[in-house]
Amino acid sequence: MRDDRFDRRLGALLGTFVGDVLGMPFEGAPPRSAPEPLELLPARLGRGTYTDDTEMMIALAEVLSEAGECEEELLARRFLEGHDPARGYGAGTLAVFSLWRAGVPVADAAGRTFAEGSYGNGAAMRVAPVGAHFADDEERLVAEGARSARVTHTHALGIAGAVAQAAAVGAAVRGDDPLETAIRVTTEPTFRAALDRAAAAVLADVGPEAVAQALGAGVGALESVPAALCAATRAESFEEACTYSVQMGGDADTIAAMAGAVAGARFGASSIPSRWLDGLEEGPRGRSYVEALAKQLWA
Repeated sequence: MRDDRFDRRLGALLGTFVGDVLGMPFEGAPPRSAPEPLELLPARLGRGTYTDDTEMMIALAEVLSEAGECEEELLARRFLEGHDPARGYGAGTLAVFSLWRAGVPVADAAGRTFAEGSYGNGAAMRVAPVGAHFADDEERLVAEGARSARVTHTHALGIAGAVAQAAAVGAAVRGDDPLETAIRVTTEPTFRAALDRAAAAVLADVGPEAVAQALGAGVGALESVPAALCAATRAESFEEACTYSVQMGGDADTIAAMAGAVAGARFGASSIPSRWLDGLEEGPRGRSYVEALAKQLWA
Protein backbone atom coordinates (compact mmCIF):
# COMPACT_ATOMS: atom_id res chain seq x y z
CA MET A 1 0.00 0.00 0.00
CA ARG A 2 2.85 2.40 0.82
CA ASP A 3 4.42 1.92 -2.61
CA ASP A 4 1.05 2.38 -4.31
CA ARG A 5 0.37 5.60 -2.41
CA PHE A 6 3.83 6.94 -3.20
CA ASP A 7 3.37 6.14 -6.90
CA ARG A 8 0.05 7.99 -6.91
CA ARG A 9 1.46 11.01 -5.07
CA LEU A 10 4.48 11.16 -7.35
CA GLY A 11 2.05 10.83 -10.24
CA ALA A 12 0.26 14.01 -9.12
CA LEU A 13 3.50 16.01 -9.34
CA LEU A 14 4.85 14.47 -12.53
CA GLY A 15 1.37 14.55 -14.04
CA THR A 16 1.27 18.32 -13.56
CA PHE A 17 4.68 18.59 -15.20
CA VAL A 18 3.83 16.36 -18.17
CA GLY A 19 0.42 17.91 -18.82
CA ASP A 20 1.90 21.39 -18.71
CA VAL A 21 4.63 20.46 -21.21
CA LEU A 22 2.21 18.71 -23.56
CA GLY A 23 -0.30 21.54 -23.55
CA MET A 24 2.02 24.52 -23.90
CA PRO A 25 2.44 24.32 -27.72
CA PHE A 26 -1.36 24.37 -28.09
CA GLU A 27 -2.17 27.23 -25.74
CA GLY A 28 -4.80 29.42 -27.40
CA ALA A 29 -5.50 26.89 -30.14
CA PRO A 30 -9.03 25.86 -31.12
CA PRO A 31 -10.33 22.43 -30.04
CA ARG A 32 -8.99 19.35 -31.80
CA SER A 33 -5.80 21.12 -32.89
CA ALA A 34 -3.56 18.61 -31.12
CA PRO A 35 -2.76 15.42 -33.03
CA GLU A 36 -3.06 11.83 -31.84
CA PRO A 37 -0.87 10.31 -30.61
CA LEU A 38 0.22 13.37 -28.68
CA GLU A 39 3.98 13.94 -28.46
CA LEU A 40 6.27 16.42 -26.72
CA LEU A 41 6.83 19.38 -29.02
CA PRO A 42 9.07 22.45 -28.73
CA ALA A 43 7.55 24.93 -26.30
CA ARG A 44 8.53 28.33 -24.93
CA LEU A 45 11.99 27.25 -23.71
CA GLY A 46 12.43 24.16 -25.86
CA ARG A 47 11.11 20.61 -26.01
CA GLY A 48 10.06 19.20 -22.65
CA THR A 49 10.12 22.50 -20.77
CA TYR A 50 7.49 23.63 -18.31
CA THR A 51 5.67 26.91 -17.70
CA ASP A 52 4.75 28.87 -14.58
CA ASP A 53 2.20 26.15 -13.78
CA THR A 54 4.86 23.60 -12.88
CA GLU A 55 7.31 26.14 -11.49
CA MET A 56 4.76 27.28 -8.91
CA MET A 57 3.74 23.67 -8.18
CA ILE A 58 7.39 22.92 -7.38
CA ALA A 59 7.56 25.91 -5.02
CA LEU A 60 4.43 24.70 -3.20
CA ALA A 61 5.91 21.21 -2.84
CA GLU A 62 9.08 22.77 -1.43
CA VAL A 63 7.07 24.62 1.20
CA LEU A 64 5.22 21.46 2.24
CA SER A 65 8.55 19.66 2.51
CA GLU A 66 10.01 22.43 4.67
CA ALA A 67 7.04 23.44 6.81
CA GLY A 68 4.44 20.67 6.50
CA GLU A 69 1.79 23.28 5.75
CA CYS A 70 1.09 26.15 3.33
CA GLU A 71 2.83 28.80 5.40
CA GLU A 72 2.05 32.01 3.55
CA GLU A 73 5.26 33.99 4.08
CA LEU A 74 7.41 31.01 3.16
CA LEU A 75 5.26 30.29 0.11
CA ALA A 76 5.66 33.85 -1.12
CA ARG A 77 9.45 33.64 -0.67
CA ARG A 78 9.65 30.37 -2.60
CA PHE A 79 7.52 31.82 -5.40
CA LEU A 80 9.87 34.79 -5.69
CA GLU A 81 13.05 32.73 -5.43
CA GLY A 82 11.88 30.26 -8.05
CA HIS A 83 10.47 32.85 -10.44
CA ASP A 84 11.85 32.53 -13.96
CA PRO A 85 10.36 35.34 -16.10
CA ALA A 86 10.71 33.19 -19.23
CA ARG A 87 8.16 30.67 -17.93
CA GLY A 88 5.18 32.79 -18.97
CA TYR A 89 3.68 34.23 -15.82
CA GLY A 90 0.41 36.13 -16.03
CA ALA A 91 0.22 39.87 -15.45
CA GLY A 92 -1.74 39.51 -12.22
CA THR A 93 0.79 37.17 -10.63
CA LEU A 94 3.65 39.44 -11.69
CA ALA A 95 1.84 42.38 -10.10
CA VAL A 96 1.53 40.50 -6.82
CA PHE A 97 5.23 39.59 -6.98
CA SER A 98 6.12 43.25 -7.51
CA LEU A 99 4.14 44.27 -4.44
CA TRP A 100 5.86 41.62 -2.33
CA ARG A 101 9.25 42.84 -3.50
CA ALA A 102 8.21 46.39 -2.60
CA GLY A 103 7.48 45.30 0.95
CA VAL A 104 3.70 44.98 0.82
CA PRO A 105 2.60 42.26 3.29
CA VAL A 106 1.80 38.91 1.73
CA ALA A 107 -1.70 39.03 3.21
CA ASP A 108 -2.43 42.35 1.46
CA ALA A 109 -0.81 42.14 -1.96
CA ALA A 110 -3.38 39.98 -3.75
CA GLY A 111 -6.24 42.19 -2.62
CA ARG A 112 -4.46 45.30 -3.86
CA THR A 113 -3.90 43.74 -7.29
CA PHE A 114 -7.54 42.84 -7.95
CA ALA A 115 -10.33 44.72 -6.21
CA GLU A 116 -12.45 41.58 -5.91
CA GLY A 117 -9.58 39.11 -6.07
CA SER A 118 -8.40 36.99 -9.00
CA TYR A 119 -10.81 34.33 -10.27
CA GLY A 120 -8.18 32.77 -12.55
CA ASN A 121 -6.86 29.22 -12.43
CA GLY A 122 -3.39 30.11 -11.10
CA ALA A 123 -4.07 28.75 -7.62
CA ALA A 124 -5.61 25.53 -8.95
CA MET A 125 -2.84 24.78 -11.44
CA ARG A 126 -0.20 24.54 -8.70
CA VAL A 127 -2.16 22.87 -5.90
CA ALA A 128 -1.49 19.17 -6.65
CA PRO A 129 1.06 18.78 -3.81
CA VAL A 130 -1.59 19.87 -1.29
CA GLY A 131 -4.08 17.31 -2.55
CA ALA A 132 -1.49 14.57 -2.51
CA HIS A 133 -0.05 15.49 0.90
CA PHE A 134 -3.35 15.77 2.78
CA ALA A 135 -5.23 13.04 0.89
CA ASP A 136 -6.19 11.23 4.11
CA ASP A 137 -7.38 14.34 5.98
CA GLU A 138 -10.03 16.00 3.85
CA GLU A 139 -10.82 18.78 6.30
CA ARG A 140 -7.14 19.76 6.42
CA LEU A 141 -6.88 19.39 2.65
CA VAL A 142 -9.69 21.87 2.08
CA ALA A 143 -8.23 24.34 4.57
CA GLU A 144 -4.70 24.14 3.18
CA GLY A 145 -5.93 24.29 -0.40
CA ALA A 146 -7.75 27.54 0.35
CA ARG A 147 -4.79 28.85 2.32
CA SER A 148 -2.40 28.19 -0.58
CA ALA A 149 -4.76 30.00 -2.96
CA ARG A 150 -5.24 33.19 -0.94
CA VAL A 151 -1.58 34.14 -1.29
CA THR A 152 -2.36 35.25 -4.85
CA HIS A 153 -6.10 34.59 -5.37
CA THR A 154 -8.71 36.02 -3.01
CA HIS A 155 -11.80 35.77 -5.24
CA ALA A 156 -14.27 33.08 -4.14
CA LEU A 157 -14.10 31.37 -7.55
CA GLY A 158 -10.31 31.30 -7.60
CA ILE A 159 -10.26 29.75 -4.13
CA ALA A 160 -13.03 27.29 -5.00
CA GLY A 161 -11.05 26.16 -8.02
CA ALA A 162 -7.97 25.43 -5.95
CA VAL A 163 -9.98 23.54 -3.33
CA ALA A 164 -11.85 21.48 -5.94
CA GLN A 165 -8.61 20.59 -7.73
CA ALA A 166 -6.85 19.66 -4.49
CA ALA A 167 -9.83 17.55 -3.40
CA ALA A 168 -9.84 15.75 -6.75
CA VAL A 169 -6.14 14.94 -6.44
CA GLY A 170 -6.63 13.70 -2.89
CA ALA A 171 -9.56 11.54 -3.95
CA ALA A 172 -7.52 10.05 -6.77
CA VAL A 173 -4.70 9.18 -4.36
CA ARG A 174 -7.22 7.35 -2.17
CA GLY A 175 -8.86 5.62 -5.13
CA ASP A 176 -12.10 7.62 -4.89
CA ASP A 177 -13.95 9.43 -7.68
CA PRO A 178 -12.19 12.79 -8.27
CA LEU A 179 -15.10 14.75 -9.70
CA GLU A 180 -17.65 13.39 -7.26
CA THR A 181 -15.38 14.38 -4.39
CA ALA A 182 -14.78 17.86 -5.80
CA ILE A 183 -18.53 18.40 -6.04
CA ARG A 184 -19.05 17.23 -2.46
CA VAL A 185 -16.50 19.61 -0.92
CA THR A 186 -17.42 22.65 -3.02
CA THR A 187 -19.69 25.10 -1.23
CA GLU A 188 -19.53 28.02 -3.69
CA PRO A 189 -22.83 27.60 -5.62
CA THR A 190 -21.72 28.87 -9.03
CA PHE A 191 -18.64 26.69 -8.99
CA ARG A 192 -20.59 23.67 -7.82
CA ALA A 193 -23.03 24.12 -10.70
CA ALA A 194 -20.11 24.11 -13.15
CA LEU A 195 -18.79 20.89 -11.60
CA ASP A 196 -22.27 19.37 -11.96
CA ARG A 197 -22.13 20.21 -15.69
CA ALA A 198 -18.74 18.53 -15.88
CA ALA A 199 -20.19 15.40 -14.30
CA ALA A 200 -23.02 15.44 -16.85
CA ALA A 201 -20.42 15.68 -19.63
CA VAL A 202 -18.64 12.61 -18.24
CA LEU A 203 -21.89 10.65 -18.30
CA ALA A 204 -22.70 11.85 -21.82
CA ASP A 205 -19.25 10.71 -23.03
CA VAL A 206 -18.83 13.67 -25.37
CA GLY A 207 -15.71 14.82 -27.16
CA PRO A 208 -13.28 17.52 -26.02
CA GLU A 209 -14.73 20.18 -28.29
CA ALA A 210 -18.17 19.65 -26.76
CA VAL A 211 -16.72 19.97 -23.26
CA ALA A 212 -14.88 23.15 -24.22
CA GLN A 213 -18.13 24.58 -25.57
CA ALA A 214 -20.23 23.50 -22.59
CA LEU A 215 -17.80 24.39 -19.80
CA GLY A 216 -15.31 26.77 -21.38
CA ALA A 217 -11.56 26.36 -21.74
CA GLY A 218 -10.37 29.82 -20.67
CA VAL A 219 -8.10 30.96 -17.84
CA GLY A 220 -10.93 31.42 -15.35
CA ALA A 221 -11.05 28.72 -12.68
CA LEU A 222 -14.80 28.42 -13.25
CA GLU A 223 -14.13 27.17 -16.79
CA SER A 224 -10.81 25.34 -16.73
CA VAL A 225 -10.98 23.42 -13.46
CA PRO A 226 -14.30 21.64 -14.26
CA ALA A 227 -13.02 20.96 -17.79
CA ALA A 228 -9.82 19.42 -16.43
CA LEU A 229 -11.69 17.30 -13.90
CA CYS A 230 -14.03 16.09 -16.63
CA ALA A 231 -11.03 14.98 -18.72
CA ALA A 232 -9.28 13.27 -15.81
CA THR A 233 -12.37 11.52 -14.45
CA ARG A 234 -13.65 10.11 -17.75
CA ALA A 235 -10.24 8.82 -18.89
CA GLU A 236 -9.21 5.20 -18.74
CA SER A 237 -5.49 6.02 -18.80
CA PHE A 238 -3.10 8.85 -18.10
CA GLU A 239 -2.40 9.27 -21.80
CA GLU A 240 -6.09 9.55 -22.61
CA ALA A 241 -6.62 12.21 -19.93
CA CYS A 242 -3.79 14.39 -21.22
CA THR A 243 -4.67 13.97 -24.88
CA TYR A 244 -8.34 14.79 -24.27
CA SER A 245 -7.51 17.86 -22.18
CA VAL A 246 -5.01 19.28 -24.68
CA GLN A 247 -7.56 18.78 -27.45
CA MET A 248 -9.91 21.18 -25.67
CA GLY A 249 -7.63 24.01 -26.79
CA GLY A 250 -7.87 27.35 -25.01
CA ASP A 251 -5.72 27.41 -21.89
CA ALA A 252 -4.42 24.01 -22.92
CA ASP A 253 -1.25 23.90 -20.82
CA THR A 254 -3.04 24.63 -17.56
CA ILE A 255 -6.04 22.40 -18.29
CA ALA A 256 -3.67 19.56 -19.14
CA ALA A 257 -1.52 20.28 -16.07
CA MET A 258 -4.58 19.99 -13.82
CA ALA A 259 -5.95 16.95 -15.63
CA GLY A 260 -2.48 15.40 -15.57
CA ALA A 261 -2.22 15.92 -11.81
CA VAL A 262 -5.51 14.10 -11.18
CA ALA A 263 -4.84 11.37 -13.74
CA GLY A 264 -1.33 10.91 -12.39
CA ALA A 265 -2.79 10.41 -8.93
CA ARG A 266 -5.44 8.04 -10.31
CA PHE A 267 -3.14 5.82 -12.33
CA GLY A 268 0.23 6.48 -10.71
CA ALA A 269 3.52 7.83 -12.00
CA SER A 270 4.26 4.37 -13.37
CA SER A 271 1.39 4.85 -15.85
CA ILE A 272 2.93 7.90 -17.52
CA PRO A 273 4.32 6.93 -20.93
CA SER A 274 8.10 6.73 -20.89
CA ARG A 275 8.32 8.71 -24.14
CA TRP A 276 6.85 11.66 -22.26
CA LEU A 277 8.78 11.23 -19.00
CA ASP A 278 12.10 10.76 -20.77
CA GLY A 279 11.62 14.02 -22.67
CA LEU A 280 11.07 16.23 -19.61
CA GLU A 281 13.64 18.88 -18.92
CA GLU A 282 16.39 18.28 -16.39
CA GLY A 283 18.46 20.82 -14.58
CA PRO A 284 18.35 22.45 -11.14
CA ARG A 285 14.55 22.06 -10.86
CA GLY A 286 13.78 19.49 -13.52
CA ARG A 287 12.35 15.98 -13.47
CA SER A 288 14.90 14.52 -11.03
CA TYR A 289 14.36 17.40 -8.64
CA VAL A 290 10.59 16.84 -8.65
CA GLU A 291 11.10 13.13 -7.98
CA ALA A 292 13.47 13.97 -5.10
CA LEU A 293 10.89 16.34 -3.61
CA ALA A 294 8.28 13.58 -3.72
CA LYS A 295 10.65 11.26 -1.85
CA GLN A 296 11.28 13.90 0.80
CA LEU A 297 7.55 14.32 1.27
CA TRP A 298 6.22 10.78 1.06
CA ALA A 299 8.81 8.00 0.74
